[in-house]
Amino acid sequence: MLKLISKSKTAVISLVAACAVMFAGTVVAGEGKARFKPGPDTIATIAVENGNFTTLVAALSCTGLVGAVADPDAELTVFAPNDAAFGKLNYTADNICSEIDSATLTDILLYHVVAERRPSPSVINGMNKEIDTLLGETLFPAGMGSLEISANNSTVNVVAADILASNGIIHVIDFVLLP
Repeated sequence: MLKLISKSKTAVISLVAACAVMFAGTVVAGEGKARFKPGPDTIATIAVENGNFTTLVAALSCTGLVGAVADPDAELTVFAPNDAAFGKLNYTADNICSEIDSATLTDILLYHVVAERRPSPSVINGMNKEIDTLLGETLFPAGMGSLEISANNSTVNVVAADILASNGIIHVIDFVLLP
């Protein structure tokens, strides 16, 4: 997978995908409520091919966490900061691995991952008011139809929800959550 990321890095930078392309899976109506059918690609593949996650991909690579989001048997939800979110903190694909030590960066990344599929209705409708991350910390969805998530006295917005992967769901957020 690291070879794929290395080979794809140049191509990823040049890709500008339309928002519709991001939605690899589908929402299927059935029995009175929507269910989410997994998409064909892993979270890692979507992040690499999308073009808006180059900083996230670089961070996953330098911390050795690519395998976790590439695991086809995983069931994850990633609250994924896009490049603009990392840019608000002056981080890019070129500098994130040299600016943040590996242990801290690993903690930041794990703070964005949940060990289960959490489609947007379970976040925006306030079901399960607390969401436990792989770091062992908790995120707090605003509920009541809001696309806001609070953590450590900061609030982020979900700017694209339910990007369905074969091994989970991606919700794109507009700021990096810091533990």
